[in-house]
Amino acid sequence: MPTFVDMFAGAGGFSEGFLQAEEQGKYFDFLLAGDINPTCEVTHRLRYNRQLGLATEFLTKDITSPDYIEELYAKIEKTFGQVAIDVLTGGPPCQSFSLAGERRKNDKKDDLFFYYLKVIEAIRPKYFVMENVAGILTKDDGKIKDRILREIRNIVDYSALEDFIVICDENMSKIMMMPEKEELIMALKVLKISLKQNALAVQRRKDYLEIVKEIDRMPLDDNKKDFARKALLESKNKIVCYELELFCNELSSKFIEAYRNNKSVSEDDRNVIRQALYLISHQTELTNIREKVKHEINDSQLKRSIYKKNFDSVTDFLDIADIADVAIKQCNFLISVAEDAKAKQTTEIVKMALDILFEGVYATTSRILKILQQHLSDEEYSLFKEKMKKVPLYRVKEPISLLASDYGVPQNRVRVVFIGCRNDQRLITSIPATVTEEHKVTAAEAIGDLNYIGIGDHPYDYDKKYRNKFEKTVHGSIKRTIVGALSNQEAGEECHTFSEWSRIGRLNPKRFPNIETPLYTSANCFDEYDEFNIQKEVLHNHETSKHSKEVQERYALIRKYGDYQVAKEKEPDNPLLETKKRNYTCLKKDKPCTTIVTLADDFVHYGANRSLTVREMARLQSFDDNFVFQGKRSTGGDKRKQETPQYTQVGNAVPPLMARAIAAEILKNIE
Repeated sequence: MPTFVDMFAGAGGFSEGFLQAEEQGKYFDFLLAGDINPTCEVTHRLRYNRQLGLATEFLTKDITSPDYIEELYAKIEKTFGQVAIDVLTGGPPCQSFSLAGERRKNDKKDDLFFYYLKVIEAIRPKYFVMENVAGILTKDDGKIKDRILREIRNIVDYSALEDFIVICDENMSKIMMMPEKEELIMALKVLKISLKQNALAVQRRKDYLEIVKEIDRMPLDDNKKDFARKALLESKNKIVCYELELFCNELSSKFIEAYRNNKSVSEDDRNVIRQALYLISHQTELTNIREKVKHEINDSQLKRSIYKKNFDSVTDFLDIADIADVAIKQCNFLISVAEDAKAKQTTEIVKMALDILFEGVYATTSRILKILQQHLSDEEYSLFKEKMKKVPLYRVKEPISLLASDYGVPQNRVRVVFIGCRNDQRLITSIPATVTEEHKVTAAEAIGDLNYIGIGDHPYDYDKKYRNKFEKTVHGSIKRTIVGALSNQEAGEECHTFSEWSRIGRLNPKRFPNIETPLYTSANCFDEYDEFNIQKEVLHNHETSKHSKEVQERYALIRKYGDYQVAKEKEPDNPLLETKKRNYTCLKKDKPCTTIVTLADDFVHYGANRSLTVREMARLQSFDDNFVFQGKRSTGGDKRKQETPQYTQVGNAVPPLMARAIAAEILKNIE
């Protein structure tokens, strides 16, 4: 069966949806989930290890850590052996890409999308899914989206790249006859450097894992083993690529020779190029230093510090791409002032080399192909083109916009997914809706049976009398398939109301016949987990806030007009509406709700003067009732840095039914 790993897993929306999905007798085997938040590990382990009895691993670790990929490999191998990862899912935090708020320089969240790409490049799954907010499509006039697509296309199939280089080398006699031979030879050298850099990185990762195992077997105490691991980690990414050094040294020597005894250009102006080439040849060392500075900015919480600007400038100076940009601008200046033809020509060659070094493999192979097309016959050119097509490891046509309510989720949550398809797999360009526009699941269908709860109440079971009464109403009697489509008696599919599906669960009972009674712990990390403090109850996470009389009256007023802003317009002088909150969302019983967020008091229940419970928000996200969110119900202040409360876990999750639809489409296509 195909396997999957869920990165940035949070509470487990992707995890849950992928475990629900089954197509043509295929389903997913869940290997590992990862997240930086320890409370999410508690939620995952109690759900998947304890409740469902799976062997799934969890990696609580910062994806920017220098040994992240190695530890991910080690955890999977320890439990499952040498197994391939077929699908990688993840929704890197979207704050830096959101339409709301301002992008902060060196905010750790800003780079997580691209660390995710590094994991994809190392693991090489058949498919990967990246989920984000809709605003990513228009952020920076679409430049962020274009950058992501460009980065995806620069994930290289190195065996295919080697084949492309071989066919170029075999036709070197033809290439040497072309006017652009200098550019072609330069581009091929850079591709060979990329090939070597990848081989070095793969070998270093393998060596690191083997040496760690050796350290673990040594008869040393834990302190000495820890010291040895840290020393090994310190040198792990210090990879010297001699081919890159030789390339830069050759360029530097040519440049120095061209400007020897040249009085028209100052030594300082020339040194900019020479120094840049030296720095580029030692780029791994600079990148390692830059990463350490960025970690220090976040670890020392310099976000609002007077030191922040100085630390930011350090990361700017160490950015190898910025170093190259400075050098390219300097080349343009030297070309404009050079009086000597040889100096000018050599500077143009250096500039071309810098452009090629930093444009990415996909752009470089495209560059070569564009030149060859001008000089080869159609038949000859087609051979190169076919080889080049296989160089990008992944294909992705365009990001796909998804509306959660199209997939049986009672919520109009818009999200964007990039689905990368490895070049030996079928391309996925859409996720078919499971629910028609006129038959979407409403808020009342989803949570109507749970409104027996009072203010400040915390029941641990359903109210059967209330449920029977609700099921006689219009919203409580609508039968649907498991994915939200209206019941079709002739189809023979199992059908229940949405609330019934939530209570009985959407996982296949044949695959999970012995799901344990829902469990809850208040522990915020797995080290605090204590078997004696576990609660086993029919229903968890269904607790209301202890609203004051004033808050209840405010909610009643908002419900009266159905909208907070309308209430303010109708009763501008009403003191009940004088609050620091900018807005409230009042649920409409006969429509899907708006996007669920992490703050419960942003929402007003359509049928009660209160905010929503965690369980009600979970229903609106399409989580089953036996999926329990662990840890504290809510928290605030500095505690948010160590704790991920239940409301945050729910609000940040991918709706499982939407994830299920994505998983089903992958299962239909995966080979």
